[in-house]
Amino acid sequence: MVKSYDSYGAHTTLSAIGDFLLRDAGHFGAAIGEITVTLYFPEPGPPKKSLEHIFELHQRYRATLPKVVYRRAKGLVQIDIASELMNGREWKPSPRLSLPLFIRGLDEVIQAVSLIRTRLKKNDAFDVAAFLSHCQAAKQRVPADEDALQVMAAEQEAAAEAKRAALSPWGRLSIDWDEFHPEAREILDDPFFWDCADEFAPNGNDTGADLVESYRDWLARHKDGQPLRFLDRLAKEWGYPDFERMDGEVRDEAAIGLAFADIKLRGACDEQVQALALQSIDRQRAQAEAATDWPHRGERLTALEKIERKLRSARA
Repeated sequence: MVKSYDSYGAHTTLSAIGDFLLRDAGHFGAAIGEITVTLYFPEPGPPKKSLEHIFELHQRYRATLPKVVYRRAKGLVQIDIASELMNGREWKPSPRLSLPLFIRGLDEVIQAVSLIRTRLKKNDAFDVAAFLSHCQAAKQRVPADEDALQVMAAEQEAAAEAKRAALSPWGRLSIDWDEFHPEAREILDDPFFWDCADEFAPNGNDTGADLVESYRDWLARHKDGQPLRFLDRLAKEWGYPDFERMDGEVRDEAAIGLAFADIKLRGACDEQVQALALQSIDRQRAQAEAATDWPHRGERLTALEKIERKLRSARA
């Protein structure tokens, strides 16, 4: 994954490296089942208006990297590194992969995964030497030109898509349910509500996705706190004076995102947050109904109906 100060997600070229490294890989041990490497790009600035604080936080966090977190009980490793492959402004969607960037990214990712040595204990069942040797050997089979790289990436994506298609809708989410309230999945009983890649899902847009993690951290420090206070704190963190003066679209996404984050993390929705979210749904519905030429209008209205119905049935 890649991260700039205002965006997070997959990268056309760099995100192909993971599947490339795992091709023909053996079994290295049960202690690690998944490794996520996130590349934090430098930012030349200046930041977009109202995103100054997020820009500052990104720069500050990047200066602390690398960071390696190993969740031994779950076999998960998260590695964050300060990437030098490009700056955040250079990260743009591209229909084709770049071979020079792939080669440089491969070296950076292999160097990043070598950091797992710092977290493993002698009795952890994972052969680090064999794993890193496999990664280094993979460099010998890098495609010779960009056309071959494009074909390879398409084959990897097709294989990954076939694997996803074989899963149930719930299985495709890859959610660690231990991180959520034990009743949350029963309450939010449609995979749609948990989809982090669907822009129309409550926590699928950038605002809603970021909010869940921020709210999780806030709840750890304010177990009896009022969620509306969290919204004001979040607004200030994002560079706004308070929640009411946030950009209208972001404010509505945050209100709806918090309502569902509350259910996911506490198993219930605060009444004030619920009311705020329902008002936001009304505004989003009016905007969608007015956008008669928008190709996604019907999809948006259907999603809003589903969100409203579930939210009205949620208990406080």
